[in-house]
Amino acid sequence: MINNSPATKYDIIIIGAGAAGLIAMKDLLAAGHHVCLLEASPVAGGRIATIKGEGFNEPVESGAEFIHGKLPLTQQLLKEANILYEPVAGRMISVRKGKWQEEEEQNEHWELFMHQLGELKTDMTISEFLKQYFAAPEFADLRKAVQRFAEGFDLADINKASVLSIRSEWSHENETHYRISGGYLKLIDFLLEACHQTNAAIHFNACVHKIEYNNEQIKVYTTDNREFKASKLIITVSAGVLQSGDLEFVPALTTQADAIQQLGFGDVIKILLQFKSNFWKKHSADIGFLLSDEEIPTWWTQLPAETNLLTGWLGGLKAKAKATETDDSLLLLSLQSLSSVYHLPLAVLKQELVHHKIICWHNHPYVKGGYSYNTTSSAFAKSVLSRPVNDAIFFAGEAMFDGDSQGTVEAALQSGRAAAKMVKDYLGHSSM
Repeated sequence: MINNSPATKYDIIIIGAGAAGLIAMKDLLAAGHHVCLLEASPVAGGRIATIKGEGFNEPVESGAEFIHGKLPLTQQLLKEANILYEPVAGRMISVRKGKWQEEEEQNEHWELFMHQLGELKTDMTISEFLKQYFAAPEFADLRKAVQRFAEGFDLADINKASVLSIRSEWSHENETHYRISGGYLKLIDFLLEACHQTNAAIHFNACVHKIEYNNEQIKVYTTDNREFKASKLIITVSAGVLQSGDLEFVPALTTQADAIQQLGFGDVIKILLQFKSNFWKKHSADIGFLLSDEEIPTWWTQLPAETNLLTGWLGGLKAKAKATETDDSLLLLSLQSLSSVYHLPLAVLKQELVHHKIICWHNHPYVKGGYSYNTTSSAFAKSVLSRPVNDAIFFAGEAMFDGDSQGTVEAALQSGRAAAKMVKDYLGHSSM
């Protein structure tokens, strides 16, 4: 059972009940520490946000959906929890100017682009790299393809994103991806249950707005006038929340505040459309992903599961630009995009539509965006943020992770576990 009665003093306070916060709490509780977790939302999960019911025929993912390759900690936890996952199926199909290709057409200069990228020794932004090596008119389509991929997959602003970072990531783009049967929330439930079994003190609807710290203790204040005390603090909120200034630090952060602003954090709009039938199979029976040049460019099915759900995806600066539009406007834009792709009248698609949900993560008050990407300053910023403030305040979360799998649940889990180990070491306990 969740304990909602505040204690006077804890060993450690954790802010944020997403993947990073929950695994940190699990590890710290297992080491015998007195831990309190504060979550602004009424539920755990953060950007893992599986929807069950609410008009959909099956669980659907409004946030994190895929396991991108063989990710050790994610898959270890799924094995421990006996949670099943399966490879994503279906072909990737491209539709450009209304013309269908059987598979995504690689730009004729893409191989040259990747070769030149492999020769690069000094980091720069993606836009600087394109200007330096691919500015000629014949590379116009390549530049568009690179920007489209950076924005769509990484949510990145090419004027800020590190080209060396995307070199490593894009060279592994053909890895197998997986989905969790029944939704990512199963992993969150497993971590929550592990915490509950150790008498976890978890407070939902506890939005932190101020943190006071000195050499003796930390005080954390919530917007409903509650106060929590501890000797150590782990902050796992998104980079978007950190960059917004919603968390006040007293005394104010200096070097860390600058580092936070140097992190890359992109926007995404996710569109979930449930139809009466899977009409797309009439065009091609095994569509997995569809990449187009429409306003909502990316769509995918749930293959190998046979469902009537289509998921739309708009990332990066284009998603941020549309964050002020209404759901009705975004729904119309989505149906118009599908109408152009499938050459179906808009009226037919409206009649086929049974249920929908549009998630603009930029507007989520406790997230303020999608996920992180590496800028040319991220390596330095993360090195700063990997060191605790005043030997007491630790940062964790997917944006703080400095290894592979940037912007993923795996990154959040790895970062949360690393922060917990650091805290245990500071408190004089051996790591797990």
